[in-house]
Amino acid sequence: MTVQELSVLHRRYADLSHRFRAAWTFHQFLQSLEKSVLQRASRDYSTDFQTLYNELKEVSQSLNASENDRLRTKLDWLDRRLEELIAALEAEDSKVAPYFLRQFFRRVKNYDEKILTQLAKFYLYIQEGREWAPDRLDKVDFLLTRLSEEENESGVPVVRDSRRLLEIFQGLWALLGEPAPDPATRMARLREIEAVRTEVNLVESLDQLNESGLVRRYRDLKHELGPLFFEPGLALAVQEANLALKARIAKLYRQEERRIVSEYQRVFELEREVPFNGELDGELMEFRQEIERFEKQLQRDELRLDDLAQIRLRVRSLLPRLTAAHGAGRTGNTGSIRLGGADTAEYAAAALAHARGAHDDLLGEHFRRLEAALREINPEMRPESVVLIPEIFPLRLEPREVVAYRRLFRPSECDRELEQFLLEAAALRVRINEEAQEITGILDETSVTGDAPVYGRARQTVRLADSYVWRFHHVLEETLLSGDGDHAEGRQINLLRMRLMRDYSGLWLLAYKPFLGRRPGGTLA
Repeated sequence: MTVQELSVLHRRYADLSHRFRAAWTFHQFLQSLEKSVLQRASRDYSTDFQTLYNELKEVSQSLNASENDRLRTKLDWLDRRLEELIAALEAEDSKVAPYFLRQFFRRVKNYDEKILTQLAKFYLYIQEGREWAPDRLDKVDFLLTRLSEEENESGVPVVRDSRRLLEIFQGLWALLGEPAPDPATRMARLREIEAVRTEVNLVESLDQLNESGLVRRYRDLKHELGPLFFEPGLALAVQEANLALKARIAKLYRQEERRIVSEYQRVFELEREVPFNGELDGELMEFRQEIERFEKQLQRDELRLDDLAQIRLRVRSLLPRLTAAHGAGRTGNTGSIRLGGADTAEYAAAALAHARGAHDDLLGEHFRRLEAALREINPEMRPESVVLIPEIFPLRLEPREVVAYRRLFRPSECDRELEQFLLEAAALRVRINEEAQEITGILDETSVTGDAPVYGRARQTVRLADSYVWRFHHVLEETLLSGDGDHAEGRQINLLRMRLMRDYSGLWLLAYKPFLGRRPGGTLA
């Protein structure tokens, strides 16, 4: 074998090894993304990659031997098989919108520089001189932003070590194999990117950001760059502008979120006080669904600019109409007035003792937390207003549960067993939602095996919730047969039953999902 022939084989082997590493990394990433975000399983090519790895290893040990023809044939086969796997992964990736990529990385915080670089390389390998599709460039842009980002002492995203980033970008640019850009064109594009960054720093509100169309214009500019997106100097400028925009939007979001939350709480307060209106009630039902999605996105840090703008428009449309229907609008006194008196203390002690006796290990802490929060609220304040004040709102209570607390913790003529049950069910919902949130925050091997301690706690919780759901059926039946007349109490209890069923079923799926695919004997299907 001549030196020239050996050099060619070495280059082919090195190229195959680089593409193999990028493809294998992307395969693992895609598997994690589809399981955790899309809740589906793509085809597993692990066995195929293991075979390729073994063959590449065998080739590496034979490169200096006099087996030119055999090695060339082996490399040809490896090249074809790797291309087949890369094509299959590209097809899978085409089904994943950029949004889901962003959603995945918002949940997963431990992807390091090497992995992010390999993922970006994979996109460059599959590009092969074609025109960059907007979605594909958006994905690479997001990966490079994650690669470029760190937080300063104030928690603001900024560009990390520029020298190291330029080294990475130079490697990607070399991999792309593009000719050096025309200096005038490069400088013109650089000025456009810097102009975006300057404009970002002048934005004072989300309204101004929306009206300016800056985000859309900047995205179009990046798409127009095509291969120039990866030119090292331009790539660094893009990431600096990306992080400046991200920091600015985060600041404006925080300002807007506080105002939006305050306004939509006012919408819900007015909703309970205005006369029935079929058209308005339909819009309010849709608005509640939007707010539920909005709150989930806030919790998962997945809120988009368009989502916030939509909520803002809805609030601005509904508030004037509700205010007009209500008249001048009433607001309750939210001052803190503690309940007092020997009788009250006696009833409170009895209620807490009952809670300790009824599943204290599961409900006691959450029941006492509810009691402590509601204890500080003015007893004259309307229950519909209580559930909206900042201290109570995170507990996601219903007005009927505030009534249950007041009846239970003060002298009153009531079915104390019923009120105790309703308040315990409210505490159970708080526990359910906390454990569901804890499980969704786990994105490691325990999400597949169910080995984390929270899974054991959650399975205890859902077993208890199952008994409470059945008891709700009995309570509701008794209430509806009591001759209440308008059945208002029955409707309120049914609402509480439905809320518990919804939260309970969500936790059940999270708690038992790791076990649903197991074959007898404990292995995964």
